[in-house]
Formats: sequence, structure tokens, C-alpha cells
Amino acid sequence: MTSLDDRTRVAVTARVAAGAVIRDQAVVGGSAVALGAVTVSDRAQLVEHGMLGGAATLQGRAVLSGWAAAVDHATIDGDAWVFGRAVVSGHASVAGHAQAFGDATVTGGAVVDGHAWIHGHALVAGEAWVSGRAQVGGHAIVCGTASIAGPLRIGGHAVVGDGADITSPDHVETHRLSWGEHVTLYRCDDGSVGLGRSEKNHGPVTAGRSHLLDGRLSARIEELGELWAQNRSVSAS
Repeated sequence: MTSLDDRTRVAVTARVAAGAVIRDQAVVGGSAVALGAVTVSDRAQLVEHGMLGGAATLQGRAVLSGWAAAVDHATIDGDAWVFGRAVVSGHASVAGHAQAFGDATVTGGAVVDGHAWIHGHALVAGEAWVSGRAQVGGHAIVCGTASIAGPLRIGGHAVVGDGADITSPDHVETHRLSWGEHVTLYRCDDGSVGLGRSEKNHGPVTAGRSHLLDGRLSARIEELGELWAQNRSVSAS
């Protein structure tokens, strides 16, 4: 092993190869792997069975541990902690005091920061942003251009996508249709209602997008549309 300031820098049991850069007071320990054009810098720690690959970056005081992985051009920064079997990939970023753990995935160009937690089997993808003390878990999907901030929890089979601007627990509802499908109604940044059905099917409600819904849910969409539009008008004034 090599040391810097009396701290273990790279353990003999770790694997650092193919151009990986370890600098400053960073630690690579346990059976961790840093493979490729990756960088571990500042006081970051890559430990246990963590894997850093592609052109990913681990910096600040961030920790990548457990069996978690950061690959492609992913960045883990600040005081963030990624552990369990979580995966951060694409150009995604986990920063601040955020945590991603369990079997969670943060991918695409998504950003998770603040004190947010992404856990369970949750997926944060696209250009989504999750911040504040928001917690996304279960099998929830946050994708597209969704923005979630504040002390709220989103879980189950929720799908929050394009246009979403969620800052309060009453800005999102998950419903089960008569044939068993789960759909999510969420507040959009213009005060309209968004509809989430899957990672590839989400966005503001239009007549064509809601024609398969049952009457009860269609009425709820109209009700929420009036409520959120009114609240937006009051806030604007």
C-alpha cells in the first residue's frame, strides 16, 4: 500500500488500473476497483467492493462503498454517499449530502443533491433533479425533466416525468386503474396535471393521452388541474 499523511491511500487488495488517477488525500481500500480514465481525488473514499469505471469521478468527501458502482461519466461529489448495490451512470451526478443506496439507479443526466435519498429499486433518469430532503424509494421512477425538492417521500409504483415540479406531498398521487395498472398524477411547473405511466410514457395530460383512463380518474385530473392552476395564479399575484 501507499500512504499520504499517514493515511492509507491505495490498499494492496484494491485494483487500480488502465489509467485511473488517485490523488490528494483520496483513499482506495478494501477490494475496491478503479478502472479506466477515472479520478478519485480530494478526500474521497472508494472502499469495500465499490467500483469506479469508464470516466467517472469521485471527489470531495464523497464515499463509494458496498457493492455500488459509478461508471461512464458519472460524478459523485461533496459529502455524498453511494452504497449498497446502487449504480450511478451516464452523466448523472450525486452530490451535496445526498445518498443513493439499496438497488437504486441514477442515470442519464440526472442530478441528486441536497440531503435527498434514492433507495430501494428507485430509478432517477433523464434530466431529472431530486434535491432538498426528498426521498425516492420503492419502484418509483423520476425521469424526463422532473424536478423534486422538499421534505417529501415518493415510492411505490409512482412515475414522475416531464414538466413535474414537486415541492409538496400533495403535488403527486398514485392511482390503480380498474385493470391493475398504476398511474401517477403530478403537478407540472405551469400548474397543469402531469400523467406518469412508465419511464417512456409521461408528461402533461392532453386529451389524447388520457383517453384510456377510467371516468373516476378523468374527473380527478380535472379537479387537480383547477386546484393547481388556481394555486399558481395566487402565487404569481
